[in-house]
This record gives sequence, C-alpha cells and structure tokens, in this order.
Amino acid sequence: MKFSVKQNELSKAMNNVQKIVSSRTTMPILTGILIESENNQLHLTATDLEIGIKTTIDCETEEPGAIVVNAKLLGDFVRKLPSKSEILISTDHHNKMELKCMKSDFVILCNSSDEYPDNTFYNEGESIKINSYNLKKLIRYTSFAAAQDNIKPIFTGCLFEIENNLCSLIAIDGYRLAIKKERIGYNTNINAIIPSKSLQEVYRILEEEDQDIEIVISKTHISFIFDKTIIISNLLEGEFIKYRDIIKEGFITKVKINTFLLRESIERVSLLSKEDKNNLIIMSVEDDNIKIESTSEYGNAEENIEVEVSGDNLKIGFNSKYILDLLRIVEEEELVLNFQGSLNPCIIKLEDKEDYIYLVLPVRIS
Repeated sequence: MKFSVKQNELSKAMNNVQKIVSSRTTMPILTGILIESENNQLHLTATDLEIGIKTTIDCETEEPGAIVVNAKLLGDFVRKLPSKSEILISTDHHNKMELKCMKSDFVILCNSSDEYPDNTFYNEGESIKINSYNLKKLIRYTSFAAAQDNIKPIFTGCLFEIENNLCSLIAIDGYRLAIKKERIGYNTNINAIIPSKSLQEVYRILEEEDQDIEIVISKTHISFIFDKTIIISNLLEGEFIKYRDIIKEGFITKVKINTFLLRESIERVSLLSKEDKNNLIIMSVEDDNIKIESTSEYGNAEENIEVEVSGDNLKIGFNSKYILDLLRIVEEEELVLNFQGSLNPCIIKLEDKEDYIYLVLPVRIS
C-alpha cells in the first residue's frame, strides 16, 4: 500500500475514529485502526464490537492496500506533524508502515488487515433525517441520566421514540429520569433502545455546523450517517420501563429559579457533602427564598437564593450529584422546580418550554 494525504485531513479523521478505540479490550487487534486505500480514497475503521465507525477522506493512491495500525501511535505522530503538510505513507509485506513528512521518518509495526474483525456498515431499516443541532440537544439533555453499570443493562441505554412527528430520547437510572423532545418531519412510530455510550460518541464526533443526519434503524442496529462518516451501534434488547407512569402532573410547591445561581450555590454547599461521601443537600423553600445547606463532620454550609415561589413551604433532601449533572448541561437561564412533597420526585422543567422533563428522586431526611 502506498498513498499520500494531507496532515490536517488525516489528523481530523484520526481524531474522530480514535474515540471508538478501546484501550481495555481483550482483543489486542481492536486497539488498532483499519486503514484501506483505494481509488484515491482513504477509509479508516475502528470498532469495539458494540459500536463501529468508518470515515473516508481523499488521498492520492499509488498502490491500493489495507493494514491495521496502532491507533494511539499513528494519531499522536500525525498530530505532531506540521499542519497541512503532505504525508507519504507506505507499507511492506512484513506489515511495517512508514510515514514520511518533510524531514520526519516514522516506522510502525502493524498487523495484517486479515486479522481485523469483519465489519459491515450496511444497515437496512427505517431511514429518517434529523437536524444535527436537534440531535445534539436530544443527546446532551438525556444521555447523562442513563445508568453507568450493567446491573440492569436496559438502564444503560436511552429509549429513542418517534410518535406523531415528535422524536423523544428518554434515559433513566433508577434515581432520575430525563426526557427531551424535538419535532421532526417523520410520522412513523419507532422504538429503539440505544446504548448511551454510543450516543455520547455520536455527540462528541458531530461538529457544530448545521447539517442533516441520516439515521437508519433496523431490529438490531442503528446507524448515523454524515460527512462521509458512518457510526453503527448495536441496539439493546428488552423492554424499556413505562416511563410515562412515573410522571405525575401538578405540584405542591413551585419554584422559579436562576440556573446559574442554583448551580453555583449547590457546587459550594456540596463541597462538604462530598467529604462526607453521601452528597446530601437539603433545600428549604419559604417566603420567596430557597435555603440550600449541608452538614458533615467537617462543618456546615448554607446558601440562600431569592426565588419566585407558588404553593406551600417545603423541606426536601437530594443527592447533589443528580441536581448538578443537570445544571451543568442546561443552557437556559431559568428553571422551574415542581415539588410534589418532601417524599415524592421533583420535576424540573425549562421555563416556558414543554419539550424537556428532568425528574429526580429525593433522599429521605431525618
């Protein structure tokens, strides 16, 4: 194999593909990237057997071929080369890759492409288009609320649901629930459970530019197609929790509060609760004021914020992490907190919007 490619184009492609490569795999070949050059096209593929990515860039192919190269080594070397320089890459019959760029010469021992798992990026199923900005919002506002462990694998995924031209993404981990909705031009009903890890990789790779993303959903896989890139992921099997049954309308106490002030206050107060390893903070709502406090063996902390209150006075406890996880991702200046009593979930919404719900369970306090 022999080809030449621009440093900036290869570096960008490597950066995207490397995100999928796992350093903790039982298959050493998966720490590498499959590189294929043919017809002046360079294909880069990475997979961890649950999610895969394939991206294509232009190159000048002198001799077609394929090889598997260590992702970190190649990525680090390419990034440190002069921007927009020309890189000449060649391989020999002993699976050695040589990179030449200006006065730099780098040789990497590689693996045969025959050892790389067969990957198919063909996925036949329902095809929908969604704006990249809307897709990123769906992922940003929900995926953090999915479970991180495998005790209940279904909770490590997000429910992707389409009904009546409304696309919803739902995540739950047993302690909180996040629902984000975006209107799209597609009216066929769809239900699929996508690993949150896969969604977070899509989010990281998607650029800020406004573009349409094609999503293809089959019974077992989901594909995201954009910018000469395909990301394909397994879907999770099983039945998602009936999340609608968890959400109760109405409130006993309603608080309208500034997002920034709430985040800053909880971050300061929770410094003590973290030291005590229980993350417990207590909120007391009374007379257009919310008091946030924590106590541990190291001392106590208290913050007060002026708010708009409707309804009864209230005292309730929370795990500060579950509140801060939300506050660190929302972009809106104002939030509405609907409390349904000190032992019932709190429902947090964005002001004047019905497209987002974040429900968090309280912690019982003595």
